[in-house]
Amino acid sequence: MRHTLIPLWVLLGSILLSSCEQTTADQQVKRLRFESISFEPTSIQYASNTIQDTTITVAFQGVLQGAGPSTQGVALVSNSSNTTIPLEITLQDNGSFSASRQLTLNTGESTTLRARIEFVQPSGQRARYETSVPVVGVADEAPVIESIIHPDSVQIPASGTQAILFIVEISHSISLQNIASVTMELLDAETNDSRGVFTLVDNGQDGDQQANDGFYFVGLSIGSDNQPASYLLKWNATSVTGLSAIQETTTLEIVE
Repeated sequence: MRHTLIPLWVLLGSILLSSCEQTTADQQVKRLRFESISFEPTSIQYASNTIQDTTITVAFQGVLQGAGPSTQGVALVSNSSNTTIPLEITLQDNGSFSASRQLTLNTGESTTLRARIEFVQPSGQRARYETSVPVVGVADEAPVIESIIHPDSVQIPASGTQAILFIVEISHSISLQNIASVTMELLDAETNDSRGVFTLVDNGQDGDQQANDGFYFVGLSIGSDNQPASYLLKWNATSVTGLSAIQETTTLEIVE
């Protein structure tokens, strides 16, 4: 029987080739990459025209190939003001993962959410995904001062105090909830010095007859020690996005 001798260099080459193929296969199996990934929501547009804070849920989900027990992950969401918020990541043994969190947004703000998720192995291998989501805010309007009710003059009482009621009617083309504040500034008519800025309420309390009806109220009082004076009253209303009503001015006389 004849035996065929295989040259040593051929045998070593075969072993090295087999070893390289196995190493390459192992590297391919262990390479960190996303098999699938998605981020929700893909866009945000509010159904209601009311300017208010609202809560939404943002979430990554997908499948990561090559993950192991030592794989670490981080997920972040930021907005145009560079406020960065971390998301809680869950990575399963089969490579499926999720990362989610509830965010509070104001419906009057248009912005862009930027989301990023990244996984890393102890060896330094990384898998990273980034996306952005447009947020279309609700268009706001300035409040309108419809009417102002208060006495033109008030007599100084001989004793005790005399209440003065101030009522202003405010409207908003979208919703009364879009009104952030209603104020009255009291100024000395001669010197134009401010005597204070007073906030009116529409909460059904503190003298206001009915909540959320658009009529805002504040009550002041004068006493027997008050002196005759003339005042300018400057009225203003501001929306939740900072838009101001056209300012109105009325007068008040304190007489003996």
